[in-house]
This record gives sequence, structure tokens and C-alpha cells, in this order.
Amino acid sequence: MPNRRHLIALGLAGLLAACGAPDPNPLSRAARSELQLAGIEVTAMGAGFESGAARDYTSRIAPDLEAALKREFADRLGRGGQWRMLVEVSRLNLAGGTSTALGRDQSRLSGAVRVLDPSGALRASYTIQVLAGEAAESRTGTLVGAVANSASGYYRELLTAFARDARTQVLGADLPGQRLARRIAN
Repeated sequence: MPNRRHLIALGLAGLLAACGAPDPNPLSRAARSELQLAGIEVTAMGAGFESGAARDYTSRIAPDLEAALKREFADRLGRGGQWRMLVEVSRLNLAGGTSTALGRDQSRLSGAVRVLDPSGALRASYTIQVLAGEAAESRTGTLVGAVANSASGYYRELLTAFARDARTQVLGADLPGQRLARRIAN
């Protein structure tokens, strides 16, 4: 027969299970599941281009990132959507293969993603920072990394990672195989 302590412990366990972990996303689950975007706009005005290689991409970063985001959100674009996504690039650093392999520098892209509802009100804001390239762990790895990697390769990695992270933060993580199925469908 359960005593009073068992009942209290059982009640507290049920209460904790019901509370669960809070959802850090400012958009409700219902809003995320129904979210359809009218468009995605990217701006790089005022962004810090921290390396010589990054300065070569000042005019390309906004259209290239916008294209990557449109590919990532292809299943949520158009179709009568009225929400808008505004992305502001704040920093871009592109390291070369040698400096990355030696551990002296790493490529980085940072920015803010804002989701506006049909009335133009800010509904959610996310900060995104992605990295590309790691220091090599051996002399052979350093040589191979210095030759095989380039700032343009890291640039493409950063665009893809930023778009993927934006989707994960806005809509939540994909289930296994869901990303591949979305790519095949589009």
C-alpha cells in the first residue's frame, strides 16, 4: 500500500514530466508548422569583412546567402505565404587553407535572422554564427589541408551551414531523412 511519501514523490515526478523543458523558440509549434514565407531578403550593409579574402565577397555575400536560404526553405516559400524573413550579415571572415591548417585562423559567418508576420511585426529573432575549417592534427594533414582547402571552398561551406542553421533555429530540427526527402521533392 502506497504511503504518503510515495504519493508525494509520484505527484512531483508527474508535475516535472508535464512541465518538460521549455521551448526556446519564440515561434509556437503551431506557427512553425504552418509557416509559409512570401520572401527572404538578405542585406550585408554595415557588415564587417575581417580578411582580404572576405572583402572580395562584399558584393556577392547577400545574393549568394539569399540563394542558399531560398534553397533551404524551398518547401516554405511562395504558396500564398505572407510572412517574411529578413537576414542581416554582421561578420564574414574567410581564412585560407594554410592558415586554417596551421590553426592560425578559421572562417566565420555571423548574422541575424528576423521573421516578420503579415502585419510586419517582428515575431522571432535568431542570432546565427557558423564556422568552417579546422586545424590539422598532423604535418601530413597540414600539407594536405593547405593544398586542398581554399577561401572559396570555406565560403560555400559557410553559406550552406548558415542556411541549414537558420532552418533548424526557425523551424526546429529535421527528423532523420527529412532533409534528403525535401531535397528530392524539390
